[in-house]
Amino acid sequence: MSGVKKLGKAVAFPLWRKLRWRIEQVSEQRYGPRFEDLRRDLDGLRGELLALRDEVHGLRAELRENVRNITNRLDWQDNELKLRAPVLAGLQTRVAELERPGVKGEPVADEAAAEHARARARLSAVARYEERIARLEDALARQAGGAA
Repeated sequence: MSGVKKLGKAVAFPLWRKLRWRIEQVSEQRYGPRFEDLRRDLDGLRGELLALRDEVHGLRAELRENVRNITNRLDWQDNELKLRAPVLAGLQTRVAELERPGVKGEPVADEAAAEHARARARLSAVARYEERIARLEDALARQAGGAA
């Protein structure tokens, strides 16, 4: 270190120590109350933020549970639909045969009509299933929208 730097430090350091203390005192007098108000406000906001965070976590857990329940119900509905669709198709075929007694056409035409009846039954079952899914999705969306 050069001699000029050493001399500058030797002279400036004691002066800076005195000035620094005075600057801190003046700034504490002028801005201390404002800082205390800001600290109190910050502490209050921090408490509110923690409360809101806890509330969001609670709502998220509740929403997850609701989604889990709806998923279970949809799975059950899907299984029931898969089990009942063939039975319904068979019943519709029988009803179609009973509606037209004594009318016997060619075997190919009867087979085509029966297949048509079964396909119609499956499509109507699928349409009812999709309607149920749409209603459940709407309910879930309303519930999620109300929670947010």
